[in-house]
Amino acid sequence: MHSKIIDPHVHFFNLNEGCYNWLKGDNPPPWPNLEKIKKPITPDDLIKNCPFELTALVHIEAGFDNQQPIRELDWLSKHLANQQYRAVSFAKIDSDPVEFKKAINNLKHPSLVGIRDITEGEDSSRLLHPYTLENLTYLAEQALHFEVQFELENTLISERIVHYAQQLPHLKLVLNHAGLPQQLALWQKGINNLAHNKNVYIKYSGFELLPLNKQQQQACFEFILQQFGQTRIMFASNFPVCQIQQNYCELWHSHFSLCKSHDLWQQLSYSNALRFYQL
Repeated sequence: MHSKIIDPHVHFFNLNEGCYNWLKGDNPPPWPNLEKIKKPITPDDLIKNCPFELTALVHIEAGFDNQQPIRELDWLSKHLANQQYRAVSFAKIDSDPVEFKKAINNLKHPSLVGIRDITEGEDSSRLLHPYTLENLTYLAEQALHFEVQFELENTLISERIVHYAQQLPHLKLVLNHAGLPQQLALWQKGINNLAHNKNVYIKYSGFELLPLNKQQQQACFEFILQQFGQTRIMFASNFPVCQIQQNYCELWHSHFSLCKSHDLWQQLSYSNALRFYQL
């Protein structure tokens, strides 16, 4: 297969130089195949294991050093020196606005296009903090987007994200991992509410983290497609975490099988990421 694709959600680990407290500490995630996930990999390795023509990728922060996240960007510029890529870094979205601006200004880097701050579970309450709107406003002013990662079934939080999208029409938001669907009726409500906002995009990825079977995953995809349309959905891998369930090649074949037309496949696997991430 020679179709061009872009992978808009990958992680490269440098366990020798980075902190990665969540991965190397006393309580690493209880994932199957953890040693395989932690194994160092180059972009060339990823390209060789891709069944399509992987032309570019987007690196999402992986906890290299949350005190000095510029270190990850500097390392990536060497590790991905021969690869077309963009980077999403870390900043605490509910921090004091003065500190947040300093943090963003310290991240000046040619590869930087956005910020992610994981707000799953109890951490989702941070998205309700009064500082969050001010900090999102600053991101929009800096032409940076926000990668929002939380359980979309949390109605209070999803309604607040809708509010932010409406208050800040120039801010681009991208929902990571399909909004982590589990309670599907509540998740569908969140999808429906967010999809009305044209500055909100969504990545179809991360299902290895969820207790859904293949039939449920396909139903989620079809509902997302119905609500968001073809131009605001992006297929992504979440590599190397996807290896909890399947290897890189298998994952992209799985994405491909969801598409009923070549045009849909090209939009979701290439064109939308090309446009959104300025690649």
